[in-house]
Order: sequence, then C-alpha cells, then structure tokens
Amino acid sequence: MEIQQATIFGGSGFVGRYVVRELAKTGMKVRVAVRRPDEALFLKTAGDAGQIAPMQANVRDDASVAAAVDGADLVINLVGILFSHGRQKFDAIHREAAGRIAAAARDAGASRLVHVSAIGADTASPSEYGRSKAAGEAVVSAAFPDATIIRP
Repeated sequence: MEIQQATIFGGSGFVGRYVVRELAKTGMKVRVAVRRPDEALFLKTAGDAGQIAPMQANVRDDASVAAAVDGADLVINLVGILFSHGRQKFDAIHREAAGRIAAAARDAGASRLVHVSAIGADTASPSEYGRSKAAGEAVVSAAFPDATIIRP
C-alpha cells in the first residue's frame, strides 16, 4: 500500500520539523498534530500549498487523537518530555499517550506506526524517564504489534 497521508504527533519539535520536511519531499500529505497549531504554521512552507496541515490535538484525549489519525496511512509519534511538570507527567506522555496513539492508529486502519522512544528506555532504569519510555514501548507493541520503535 502506498502511503499518501501521514499524521505526525509532535511534528513541530526539534526532530519533527525535519521529519515533516522529508515526508513532504515524497509528495505525501502531512498532518501535524500539535497542542498549539498556530506555533506550527512555519511548517506549511516546507511543502506545496495544502500539503502540510497543522491541527490541534491533545495526546491526553482519546477523541482528539482519533480525529488526528483518521484516514492516515502512516502515524508517527515524536511526543516526549524531558521534565515532568504540571499535567505533563512522564507516565501520562510516554506511556498513556503513546498507547492512546498506537490504539487509535490501529483502530483507524493505519498501515504503519513509528514510535520514537529513547536510548535509555528500560524497565529497570534508575530514572523515571527511562522507565516511562520502556512502559511506552510496551503499550505501543501491545496495541500495534508491527510498530517500528526507534531508540535514537
């Protein structure tokens, strides 16, 4: 199956902006699912008119994630935090949100899911960050067994 529509969670971040540009070069439509789409408008110039579309999505909300992946052939999860604060807790973002995205991608019929984890992902990690990244990998694999998990 040829991939025509991609949804990228966290596409306006440091890594995401480059992923968006590379996908746009292939000619596919790219939906950039972010908390604040107005801060992702700069990405629209990385492709042809209408090719790149920032959209609001809250990775802590099932309906928001489902809307973002609707019709996507490829889903990429780049969302991650380095510090836990407020509602942005390691477990909420690295495990719960990752599982939510994977399940939504599966339910939407996406053919590919790429989940970006971390090199330190380990259930026995001394850091909460590393443990939460490992937990995220586990829920992603359970929901979408053929997911590609990358540990940069």
